Amino acid sequence: MSYFRSFALLATHQRPCNACYLGLVLRHRRNLSFSIRKNAKGQSQLNSKEAYSGLKETFVRTARFDLPLIINPIRGQTHVFDMNVVYMDTAVANSKGTVLLVHGVPGNFRMFEGIARPMVERGYRVVIPHFPGFSGTHFVDGRDEKLFHHTTENKSMFLSTFIDRLDLHREIVLIVAHSAGTYPTMHYITTSAKINSAAKNKALVLLNPTVHRPFRALPNPFLLAFLTTCWKQPALRTVVEGILHRLASYLKIRYDNIDLLAIAIMTAVKINFEQINQCVTALRVSDWQILTTISENDQYIESHLSHDFLRILGVDPHHILRYDNHLQLQSTGYRRDLTTNRRALVFSHGCHFSHQQHPSVVALEILKMLPTK
Repeated sequence: MSYFRSFALLATHQRPCNACYLGLVLRHRRNLSFSIRKNAKGQSQLNSKEAYSGLKETFVRTARFDLPLIINPIRGQTHVFDMNVVYMDTAVANSKGTVLLVHGVPGNFRMFEGIARPMVERGYRVVIPHFPGFSGTHFVDGRDEKLFHHTTENKSMFLSTFIDRLDLHREIVLIVAHSAGTYPTMHYITTSAKINSAAKNKALVLLNPTVHRPFRALPNPFLLAFLTTCWKQPALRTVVEGILHRLASYLKIRYDNIDLLAIAIMTAVKINFEQINQCVTALRVSDWQILTTISENDQYIESHLSHDFLRILGVDPHHILRYDNHLQLQSTGYRRDLTTNRRALVFSHGCHFSHQQHPSVVALEILKMLPTK
């Protein structure tokens, strides 16, 4: 799979301004390496250089496994999906541990390039699975596409089965999830006794998480649910694709692949906010170390909802690092003398991809969560 093919699969992110979109494109095309430096205020940051090959297609692996799921809860009907899963695996020899990264909708491993590279450089194995329908992950029987529902439970079970298949439980030292990938990740962590008992280091990073209440990127869920149901019917797909194209233009959503747009919409209409609130509440009282990043100018999620999410997660205002438009750390009463396992980074400008807009700052904070030995 070529580099430009990988980049094309990113699809469907809103374009708030030409400069922001251009910056996002450039960050995907750069090869960055990192080293520690001090800024003018003496604050530690990561320095970037265009001198490292980064994540490459040579790290792409495939795995085939069965995924048993309940497809009709009312009737108790189950189905076993035969899947070919495409994933990124740096497979570092004698690694210090495994970092699992979970992409959003849409997404693939390229979205994590800026923050994954420092981990690889420091001897950690990085594994990034692709959800069904993304970057080559597909059902062996094409008819299963109609039966698979892109719900939080199904994607959580996908993660669980994938981790079992690669036997990663005892090796995981950090889980990082972005956007809609945070839902199945939180569900998996709060429902899996295996990962809670076996993980070497219980650390979680939520990058611009989709929140616990309906947000601005969810217009009329009933209409969207109807359209995606029709999209699954071959006879109606062409008509529905035309409607989705017009809807995306109206909502100013940029996309390169209509199928990925449809999957993104299917994921959105399947969100169970009551369930998400339960997951966030369970994480609040858990012993997991959690770092969350949000952006004040997130084009998909209102700022007040993101801050409310931090409150429910148990993030104290004294443990929030705030960065202004020039990426300068603001003096907001951050207390480094107080120990906590809940922290947050708040960016004035980071859009929905703060880890891509500000990879050096985010990567540095993530590295602090990894075990030293």
